[in-house]
Amino acid sequence: MPVDPRTGQNLPYPGEPGYEEAVQANPELYMEMASGMPGGGAMPPGGEMMPPGGEMMPPGAPPSPDDIVALEEEEAMLEGDVMAQAAPQPEKPFSVAAIQTLLSEFNATLDKFAGEDIPDLEWPGAEGGDKWDQPLPAEVFAPLVALNDTLELVENGQYFDKYGIELEALTSDAELRKATASLKKMAKDKKLVEAMQAPVGPEAEGAEMPPPPGNFDEDEQMLASNMG
Repeated sequence: MPVDPRTGQNLPYPGEPGYEEAVQANPELYMEMASGMPGGGAMPPGGEMMPPGGEMMPPGAPPSPDDIVALEEEEAMLEGDVMAQAAPQPEKPFSVAAIQTLLSEFNATLDKFAGEDIPDLEWPGAEGGDKWDQPLPAEVFAPLVALNDTLELVENGQYFDKYGIELEALTSDAELRKATASLKKMAKDKKLVEAMQAPVGPEAEGAEMPPPPGNFDEDEQMLASNMG
């Protein structure tokens, strides 16, 4: 069972009373659970793994391919839930135009970092209406989280200190415009672009370069689809 690191009290599992509040207060803890345990870390008390049909797996029995797929989907759903809960509530409804402008600039910056045109990230929920009275959608917020994480790894975090986006401050159109401006500055910084295209770390020579932020692998694409 997850435990609050500050109070030592047990925290609820998904579906239990107080779960959403606990995720908002402890997003990192729940993300660790989601990435570190089978089935998204959301095992019920007792820690027994349950296959999709709800029947208990015999001790030592290997999971079937269907079980593995189902567990991966559950993990992606939990991670998506945690990520959605981590986005701050807006002070008032966002304008859809401000969100789309931010995402468009993110895509342009990503192309610069990748050194080539890559498929754009999209937000299908933008169709219809000109206001968004919810936290930033996961299709927009999750890539920004990934970008901040990447900046922390590059050149000992010096570019994160310079350009890192204050994710918890993204509560208004004005803050979205500030984040958009930061992305534009990143794309114009030649040294940062070179650093983002280079392998990370002193022992990375000859190693495969990690994908740029927003260029998701199969598991991350599953996560994004569940967050939509």
